[in-house]
Amino acid sequence: MQYGVVVEELASDVMGELPTEAARREVLELVELVRANPYAWPDVRDPGSVEEIREAFGRRCWIQYMPHDGAVEVREIGWAG
Repeated sequence: MQYGVVVEELASDVMGELPTEAARREVLELVELVRANPYAWPDVRDPGSVEEIREAFGRRCWIQYMPHDGAVEVREIGWAG
């Protein structure tokens, strides 16, 4: 199944504030890996939560996302570079 990507406003704002084009590219590469296989990373939701929340990590970045309805919703982006 092919998944699309939806980026929440906060995550979009973080993308715009990344320090370099290389940083943006690294995050987008991680998003693409998640889009291609959204269930490869662990479910990190709180006990009792109905939303499936997963986190994926790159070399200097991470994303928190929800896979649903043929799309991956990127909720948060972190940068440690």
